[in-house]
Amino acid sequence: MLSHTDARPGAGVALAWLAWGAALLPFLTTHISFLLAAGFEQVPWCVPYWDSCTSISATGRGQPAKYVFKLGMIPAALLTGTLWWALQRWCRQLGVATGRAMPVVGGVAALSLVLYTLALGEVGDGFRLLRRIGVVLAFAFTFIAQVMFTRCVRELARRDGDARWHRFYGWMMRLLGLLLVVGVVSVVLDALLADGYDTMEDAFEWWMALLLNAYFVLVALLVQRARVYLDVVSAGGPR
Repeated sequence: MLSHTDARPGAGVALAWLAWGAALLPFLTTHISFLLAAGFEQVPWCVPYWDSCTSISATGRGQPAKYVFKLGMIPAALLTGTLWWALQRWCRQLGVATGRAMPVVGGVAALSLVLYTLALGEVGDGFRLLRRIGVVLAFAFTFIAQVMFTRCVRELARRDGDARWHRFYGWMMRLLGLLLVVGVVSVVLDALLADGYDTMEDAFEWWMALLLNAYFVLVALLVQRARVYLDVVSAGGPR
């Protein structure tokens, strides 16, 4: 079983390692896959954030990038799902009631990302549908889980009056607000431009993925400064 302790270096595995993994592994995986795919002329050389030249999915369809993408994103999804569970426990032990919704929502996001990743690069309408469902649910439920954790940070800021909580809460709210704006603008442009939106859709996808990853960087910095540790404890004594 996992538990956490506060402010006890050496008491267990730092939760920050889990958070940094959730933040950096997806980022590194998508960008390494892009470089491989471009190197093998499967996607064009470009800056996808500005040029909207390729989707994230396209970077993981061909070989060998396909295998790098799967080997990176599946562990990243599992790390993220575990992180939401640990964050819910941390909030609860600090006296903030979050209920069970946050790890459930985060778990759905993680499983959706696994589903999307497994279907990526496979041929057929069924796999195409799985990819579409997986990526939409992964983005949406990750955002919802992030909102839930931000609420926990807000309650801690209000209760303790610690400048650290207020600072991180402010950064998280700005990032979530930016994510919401990007998402709304994407939907509006899609409705207004119809087929013309296709020329910029990929760039929106890259930016939204980047912002979702950036939120986990804030989480990693927060739990690192709070010195949160995960312990492995035995459910019973030796037999």
